[in-house]
Amino acid sequence: MGLVICRVMKAGSDGPVVMSGREAESFVVQLLAKQGPLSTMEVEKLARKQHKRCPDQTVLFLTKMKKKGLIKGEVSYERRGWVWWVEDHNQ
Repeated sequence: MGLVICRVMKAGSDGPVVMSGREAESFVVQLLAKQGPLSTMEVEKLARKQHKRCPDQTVLFLTKMKKKGLIKGEVSYERRGWVWWVEDHNQ
């Protein structure tokens, strides 16, 4: 799949700047908490709209976050790829 999200545009620059791992993790967790479950492609698309990019390929970065327990994820045959979400701790 494509590259990830988490870069921030600097004034006067032509492209996004790679965010740190912690900044990218925070961005992804907040995005999933706000939007609900998203496919890898949807995460990339929403991040691109915000001129952001993560420090690794999207699916690799999200998989690393899953291994750390920061997000949940599973393969979705209906959505033809991985779907990612955060646990709702208010339940």
